[in-house]
Amino acid sequence: MLELKVFFKTFLALFVIVDPVGGLPLFLSLTQDYSVKERRLTALKASLAAFFVLSGFTFLGEKILLFFQISLGSFRVAGGALLFLIALEMLQAKPRSTKSTPSEEAESREREDISLVPLAVPILAGPGAITTVIVMAGGESLSLKLTILSACALTFMATFVLFSQADRIARVLGRTGANLLVRIMGLLLAVIAVEYMVEGLKEVFPVLRGTT
Repeated sequence: MLELKVFFKTFLALFVIVDPVGGLPLFLSLTQDYSVKERRLTALKASLAAFFVLSGFTFLGEKILLFFQISLGSFRVAGGALLFLIALEMLQAKPRSTKSTPSEEAESREREDISLVPLAVPILAGPGAITTVIVMAGGESLSLKLTILSACALTFMATFVLFSQADRIARVLGRTGANLLVRIMGLLLAVIAVEYMVEGLKEVFPVLRGTT
């Protein structure tokens, strides 16, 4: 039951942070000269690459923190603050500055293959997604890490499906519909971010555990 709860919680957090719905306009813009087959291949390669990036941080994130002598509690607080800033941008339906800048997007249009950079990193597997898997997997057992890995796989399977049907979805939703969904997901992300910060503060200041 615990692992099932972690699976759904991780999937919800990752899907909201990766935000494939909000990323549809950028994906269409970057692949505007592509054929349908090329667009689907790009979506597949980007989704797979982003999955492997997050898989690495799922298993190695705790060791990276240990190497830099950063406690998991401190990372939860900092990560929660980062996710909250992302949530604020989503609530205003603004392009996310934590993913890519306009100059980076303009440069990417000149690349022959955009699936790895900027699509996989940092648009799909950006700071928010990396923070999420490190926080969720930190200090947990192998079985829970595999559960988080499964949630990552489902997230990027959904991302691939959405990107593959980007044209149709964009026509159905329109700009207003997409912005509405982004705002709803931003609200959910804000709640998740606050929970991360609260849990982190409890670890950094153990005296707070007795007040809840």
